[in-house]
Amino acid sequence: MKLNFIDNPSITFIKIIAIAFITVIYSFGGIFLITGANKYLINNFYDKTDEELEKKSTAQHFGETTAILALFGILAYIGRNVLQLIPFPLDGVYGFKYMDVNEVSSGALILWILLNYSPILANKINIIRKRLSLLI
Repeated sequence: MKLNFIDNPSITFIKIIAIAFITVIYSFGGIFLITGANKYLINNFYDKTDEELEKKSTAQHFGETTAILALFGILAYIGRNVLQLIPFPLDGVYGFKYMDVNEVSSGALILWILLNYSPILANKINIIRKRLSLLI
């Protein structure tokens, strides 16, 4: 569905509404996922004290970061598939196909929220960055 505004302004307007709709849905879904993930899935990876932090090797921090990233990829995939089940009220109007909108089918916003709003992941990245800066 590669129509521009001049070809069909009604479809373009519906697409803009669809992008706003999916942005809200995916944002709240991502916030829900990251809150649950931080509390229940990756909380054990959080180094609460300097002693815990120093006890782990750089390789262990890399491994934990890799596990968190993989988990976030899986959560984003599942979240996208579940949230796509929420019907868009204007799907089919003027032949508009909701699932053809890139923002709907990619689910990138969910992953972006997971990656950017996890203090545990940010902590891991900071630890690795500090340790690598000592080596370079």
